[in-house]
Amino acid sequence: MLDAMRKSADSPVLKAAFLAIILVFLFWGVGTVGIHHVEMAASVNDEVISQRQFERLYQRVAAAYQNMGPQAPPVEFLRTQALNQLIDVELLNQEADRLGLTVDESELRSAIAASPDFQRDGHFDRDLYVQLLQQNGYKPSDFEEMQRRRMLAGKVQELVRSGVHVSDQEVRDRFRYENERLNLRFVRFLASQLLSDVTVTDEDLAAYFAQNQEKYRQPDRVRVKLLDFRPQDFADKITPSETDIQAYYESNRENYRRPEEVRARHILFKVDPQASADDKAAARKQAEEVLAQAKGGADFAELAKQRSQDSTASNGGDLGKFGRGVMTPTFENAAFALEAGQVSDVVESPFGFHIIKLEEKFPEHMQTIDEARPAIVEAIKTQQARQVALEKVEAAHEQLLDGKDLATVANEFELKVEAPPPFGRGEAVGSLGPRPELTKQAFLTDAGEVGEIVTEPPGYTLFTVEEFVPSAIPDLAKVRSQVEADLRLQRASEIAKKRAEEVLAKLKEKPDLDALAHLENLSVEESTQIGRMGPYMPNLGSAPDLKDAAFRLTAAAPVLSNAYMVGPDAVIAVLGDKVAADESRFDSQKTALQTQLQQRAEAAAVQRFVEQLKTQAQIEYGPAFRGVNAAS
Repeated sequence: MLDAMRKSADSPVLKAAFLAIILVFLFWGVGTVGIHHVEMAASVNDEVISQRQFERLYQRVAAAYQNMGPQAPPVEFLRTQALNQLIDVELLNQEADRLGLTVDESELRSAIAASPDFQRDGHFDRDLYVQLLQQNGYKPSDFEEMQRRRMLAGKVQELVRSGVHVSDQEVRDRFRYENERLNLRFVRFLASQLLSDVTVTDEDLAAYFAQNQEKYRQPDRVRVKLLDFRPQDFADKITPSETDIQAYYESNRENYRRPEEVRARHILFKVDPQASADDKAAARKQAEEVLAQAKGGADFAELAKQRSQDSTASNGGDLGKFGRGVMTPTFENAAFALEAGQVSDVVESPFGFHIIKLEEKFPEHMQTIDEARPAIVEAIKTQQARQVALEKVEAAHEQLLDGKDLATVANEFELKVEAPPPFGRGEAVGSLGPRPELTKQAFLTDAGEVGEIVTEPPGYTLFTVEEFVPSAIPDLAKVRSQVEADLRLQRASEIAKKRAEEVLAKLKEKPDLDALAHLENLSVEESTQIGRMGPYMPNLGSAPDLKDAAFRLTAAAPVLSNAYMVGPDAVIAVLGDKVAADESRFDSQKTALQTQLQQRAEAAAVQRFVEQLKTQAQIEYGPAFRGVNAAS
């Protein structure tokens, strides 16, 4: 993901999306100030963006990504993009001034009043407005000026967007592009089958490890000890009183209202939805013959066992008890129209033809307290067990904060101290499995300290941080087996590619893949219905470069010019055929596709416009941002 974000850093769509995020944050406090009174992050035509403004914005942007863990964009990416987007917004405001655009008081008041953040019961609440601004450290006058600037930038963007139009021909061309399919025929040279051809010496391993040490770097990890307070451990000790049961029943009566239900059997004669009229008629005739037997007194369950084509046949066609909304409409209507013991006429559904016998009918009713008692008892036990666990974990937490050690507390509460091996962000907590909230809190707690109570399955957790294990590159001896496996696979992959290139050279001389594969004792495989979107190809895998090249193949030039790597394996391929887009589907997709293209074109136009403003502006950077590219 990080590579994709880095490669896409110059994408107009990505920049526009990032700008949208920035504008939301600008709503909460970014503007320009006089040039001579602040530490400068950047200046745009002598208007300063202060370091303080940048830091406030950056912290908010970083917070938006903090839960992504290792998948979050790198810090420098966020810092650079945040600063450049602040510059973009300033340029848009300056352009608004040049064009004479304004935001009057009425527009400003309407925009602020429309914000859900400042509303109670759907209406603007000034007290809430002032309170919320104060909590974030802003005066209404400052906030309103920043909101005015945001709206001005939006007006310039809207002017640019209003000049963008995607034609019907562009939409059709894009439809054809996205919906064209091709079939590839290929030969795969498996690295795994060449591992026996690879030899590796100790010197080879040492050299490979030295060149690829970062690949084996261990992440920052934390070691904790913990106690789990699981409600389920306390549930068996709880016996709800009759008063509790009665009170729960009364306060949750609607939960015990049971809708009308039936229990039925059926005999199914399957028919494909695309079957011909003759096939349907033949299936219906079979159903009517069996129906005559059922209505003539034959045992329905035995008929189902003998004639039904459904998986319930072995059980005499018994479907069990079901309510409305479970079966297909025609089946449901027929079943609920029957009385107990009655057999339906032949009923058609998307699955075929059915004969239905109603065994029992259960009218809508309210369960009595005795009928609901088992479920009520379990619900109360679960509630009370959770409360018991919470009270115990809070008491234990207080004892830890008062200086008791974890083992003493565990002994008092008859719990086992868990001591999983060190774990990193995104890693399982030893045999306890993934514990994302515990992991998050552990990394927020200092070594030797007691953490906050963690609430996540299986209940509540107390922990102490024993130590932090900083990121480090291990000695070769500790990762030798992995290093050797990686090196062997790399060399086997190189052999596979060399072998593929040798065979490809022969294929270019005589492009008959089947004949060549037979001579070389290779297997020809197929990847069918390959679309342009995404890197994946059925039965082949993900290989963006191979896929791009495949769509450039023609009947006159059907052989891929290179051998491509798909994972560790090498592949050579030829075009099977290309399948043009199904034009009959265009009308149903046109509106959505046109909207998508229009949005992309507008985003790109706005970004091009901002880049043009940058080329005409005088932009200077503060000490912390020397060397930043204004166009990045």
